Amino acid sequence: MKIILTSSMSGLGGTENATFRLARLLHEHGHNVILASSDGPLVKDAKDLGISWRNIDFYQSGKAGYLKGALAYAKLLRQEKPDIVHCQMARIVPACAVAAKLVSPKTKVFYHARGLDPETYPRIARLFDKLGVYIIGNCKHEQAKLIRHGFPASRITYTYNALPKLAAAPQKSERDHVMIGTLSRLDKVRAVDLTLDVFKILTDRGLNVRLNIAGIGEETDNLKQQAHRLGIADKVTFLGGIRDLNAYFKEIDILVNTLNCDGDHGAGVGNNILEAGMYETAVVSYGVIGIPEMIINGETGFCTPLRDQEKFADAVEKLVHDKALRTQMGKALRQHVEALCSDEEIYRATMAAYRM
Repeated sequence: MKIILTSSMSGLGGTENATFRLARLLHEHGHNVILASSDGPLVKDAKDLGISWRNIDFYQSGKAGYLKGALAYAKLLRQEKPDIVHCQMARIVPACAVAAKLVSPKTKVFYHARGLDPETYPRIARLFDKLGVYIIGNCKHEQAKLIRHGFPASRITYTYNALPKLAAAPQKSERDHVMIGTLSRLDKVRAVDLTLDVFKILTDRGLNVRLNIAGIGEETDNLKQQAHRLGIADKVTFLGGIRDLNAYFKEIDILVNTLNCDGDHGAGVGNNILEAGMYETAVVSYGVIGIPEMIINGETGFCTPLRDQEKFADAVEKLVHDKALRTQMGKALRQHVEALCSDEEIYRATMAAYRM
């Protein structure tokens, strides 16, 4: 099967990593995979695996850049006549779907739904239905949301994101304190500012904890200033963008996730939750969007109510004091993640989607 995965690959965020891992998985199963995207740090990794890459960027220079990308994409489809176009972001879907109808009508076009602004869902559901697009949600929650907004149930399914390759989780480093970590883009939706508020509560309670913040984004400077205002800057380290998950999770005892999503805002489980599971790391998260599909409260981690900082801090404190519970929940999360997100399961679900 010839499959064109289309995305922005400009950074190291969740979409870029999910796209790369899916490309790797499809390539390993013998499919002819073409990555059509902007350039970025993971493109070289894809090319090193033998995956073809075409430099097509739908995110440059406004409407003119989008039109340029659409024309280049139509040319690519005319040349390749793929079986599947699999769009990883909503913005690019209309151009890809129209191009397929014009120059490669036998090509099926898919949108991998990873979250939209709440007010966008009804419009996207109607537009993508009219364009004949198929949708793969990145969790049950996202699938149900799009059906609720009017997208045909017969043309939508879901798969979780593909995982990194990892045989066994590395041993955690021994230290005299407990290391808490975040792993996400530093923007307003990921809301690491709420993590800093929780961390302040923990230090005020006298807990011997430190915080590693991994990721880059437009909120970086604001977060650093907040850490200084709260008087916790000496216990908080900003790691920047990371690629070495082994080194990161070796130092993290508890992953925290204060994603600020309610109602129809956001989607999915998040690569950080899945990666924490693979590295047998205990997780505390707000119980929003698709996260409870992975974090079963009290079993594979703790889910707390959105923006309830005291209850969130209580859950983290319980793990800080109980190393055995951290280990137990980390192993339980890995088992749960592996059952739902193994290469075999993601490949099976993706192929089933392509056959819709």
